[in-house]
Amino acid sequence: MSDSYCNFNCFFSSPMSKNLFVEQILSGDRRALELFVDENKPKVFKICLGYVQNENDATDLTQEVFIKALERLHQYKGDSKLSTWLIRIAINLSLNFLRDNKKRLLHTSLDNIKNTAATSNEPHKAEIKRLVRKAIYQLPEKQREVFILSFYLDMSYADIGDSAGLSISSVESLLFRARKNLRNYLQSFYEELII
Repeated sequence: MSDSYCNFNCFFSSPMSKNLFVEQILSGDRRALELFVDENKPKVFKICLGYVQNENDATDLTQEVFIKALERLHQYKGDSKLSTWLIRIAINLSLNFLRDNKKRLLHTSLDNIKNTAATSNEPHKAEIKRLVRKAIYQLPEKQREVFILSFYLDMSYADIGDSAGLSISSVESLLFRARKNLRNYLQSFYEELII
């Protein structure tokens, strides 16, 4: 790989290089596009999975996010980090997916919980992960958004604030309430399971 493709971070050392990287993608530079997708795909997938709770749906949504990002890349103004802009697209598409598929997702989740409770007193690791994702899905939208960015992406409060358009104190408050709500939801499920 030549020096102009040293790594993803080298494109973001200055505002000028951000614009150069975007211009390279817009001009059809395949290697710049591959670098953009490769560096951001795991992050986008985690966001989508945090919202939709299903790996197949999250994989499909991840592809949609990059398609939408490429369709709108010419609109990127550089006001924020490119990754922040991409995260916003991932969140919006995930929320749209949830709105469009709410009934299907709710019935599937309830059926899975009933089946787990009926077959085992001790859920397996994969089932616990699924239950945590289900609990995250139950959170109010803004709590869910900041929790996913914090938990799945380990973002700082400042970066979460930038991505979500919130102050740091709002992020702290939403995370506190999200954790409290998750604790209550998971504790009630655990109590129902052992009764």
